[in-house]
Amino acid sequence: MTAAFRDKARVAVFAAAFSIVSTAAVAADSPQRDLRPLADGVAVPAARLAQEGPVRLMPRRDFTKPPADREPETPDEATPPPEIQVQDLGEVDSEAVGILDSDAGGFGSEMWEGTPRDLIERLLKSIPATMTSPVLRSLARRLLLSAAVVPEAADGAKDGGRKPTILSQRIGRLLAMGLVTDADRLIAVSPTRQRDPDIVRLNVENMLLAHDVGGACNEARRDPNRLVQPYWQKLSVFCQVLSGSAEAARFGAQILAENPEFDDNAFLALVDRLGGADHVRIKSLPKPTALHLAMLRSANAGVPDDAVSNAPPAVLRAIATSPHTALDLKLEAAERAALVGAITPERLGEVYSSVEFDDDELANALTIAEEKRNPRGRALLYRAAARQAVPTAKAAVTRKAFELARTDGHVPLVVRLYRKILTSVPVSAELAWFAGDAARGLLALGDTEAAEPWLALLRARANRDPEARTAQDGMWALALIAGEERYRADDAKALAAWLAVQRTIDAETAEHRAGLALTLVKALGAQVSGRYWQDLVQPPQRHAAAMPQSAYPPALAQAAEASRPAETVLLLVLMAGSAAPAENEAGLLEDAISALRTIGLEAEARSLALEAALAHGL
Repeated sequence: MTAAFRDKARVAVFAAAFSIVSTAAVAADSPQRDLRPLADGVAVPAARLAQEGPVRLMPRRDFTKPPADREPETPDEATPPPEIQVQDLGEVDSEAVGILDSDAGGFGSEMWEGTPRDLIERLLKSIPATMTSPVLRSLARRLLLSAAVVPEAADGAKDGGRKPTILSQRIGRLLAMGLVTDADRLIAVSPTRQRDPDIVRLNVENMLLAHDVGGACNEARRDPNRLVQPYWQKLSVFCQVLSGSAEAARFGAQILAENPEFDDNAFLALVDRLGGADHVRIKSLPKPTALHLAMLRSANAGVPDDAVSNAPPAVLRAIATSPHTALDLKLEAAERAALVGAITPERLGEVYSSVEFDDDELANALTIAEEKRNPRGRALLYRAAARQAVPTAKAAVTRKAFELARTDGHVPLVVRLYRKILTSVPVSAELAWFAGDAARGLLALGDTEAAEPWLALLRARANRDPEARTAQDGMWALALIAGEERYRADDAKALAAWLAVQRTIDAETAEHRAGLALTLVKALGAQVSGRYWQDLVQPPQRHAAAMPQSAYPPALAQAAEASRPAETVLLLVLMAGSAAPAENEAGLLEDAISALRTIGLEAEARSLALEAALAHGL
């Protein structure tokens, strides 16, 4: 039997089974099937199911209002600013659609001018899903959402078969990054959303993540020819069992299981459970998908503990925001999702705030958080800081949160998480001990205006308070990178004092970190004396760093000099990859910052430099 014949036979079996389900739904003569549970305790009359198909369990979303430049705090509910306009740039090139124009954070309709189409097709699909840099992630998001004319293929270029369109790649990367709402809205303005097979599948993935099971099943039955693909076969089995045809579903699952390449025992167990085998438990889910989550939720089954370890951002986001996730798992998923930007720091704060703690725990939050060092302990610390009315107590808890974050390597996220709490602490002489932490946090956020009163407090006490002097001296590099006007790159005395502080922190890496600081300062346009570099040169040491392919730096510089913003951002994002700023070497950071400044993204360049400085403990 040939592979083609087996595929046709499999399609025929699945199509016939799916057709039987639709026909059976019309005959509501069985009392046991008069009400069919779909999900979350919702029961749907069989007659209505027959008339309408699978019922939409979530309200239809309004796609007429595109998103702001940042992912909203609660993406599925927030209303974006009205100034963002949906752009299609003509009917000929459906790939040119987008939801950001140049006035709303997009890179302009001509952003790809001068960039070969084959380069876009080759690289766009490789945008990392898990970027821990908020700046690079925001740039990638804006690139993917921008409305822009896409270059035509070069004359004579051959297509060796159907390949994903640039539009479907854009949607796919948004979804991979966990930007579910953005992916939804780009799909909504896509002229090919009902005929491009890749976009159709991505749309179904979004439906499953939103638990719009009815919409997903409607799409699954729309074209029986898709059933040659395992993805659609699995979805059709899920829809069959939800519609009350457990036997047909088991038959379809058996066909799947007989394929030697099939490796999804969790799916088979979920089919059994949804079919009435309540004793079946899903104990492990090492590679969770949107379909798994929809099946778990429909079966009123909890998410296994190991599901978050390797979950992609979109699945982490769904686990973190689902009301059916166990609390400890929700906290872990929320932290992981926030680290890669699938949810905002504000949303993480909401998850933290949903945890109930007793008065004794809140009173001893610093000690407990120090001992536990887990998501629950960090949630406790956040709750304690947020509820404190006494500034001294609020400052103490915030300081502890920053201290633990430095040890855990999560400083950039924690600083953004505590933004509102930090800005609510009043500047006073009684809080001089907190001035260094407050100024550093605010400078890292780029808020030099809010940081200045704390820096002034340090200056006023530096002559009589050794701790204030150390804090002030240790602020030089970060303040300079943040653009604080009182700090200068040519201040040799300030550099020497800062370097002395760095040596007390870690003598072995002080010169290396000083070199990185000056590299960031230089990349931002400041003049750095050649003598500084000579003084910092030490016997070479090897440092683990993320290194791009050798072609990337010259390609990046060329794209920036030629004012090709989209190509510049694409190369920049791929150069950095999934690595955190702390893992990238100084030369790469300098190239990235310089390229952003060259194409006019000064604010983004400074923000990236601040990220790197904070991640390296500068």
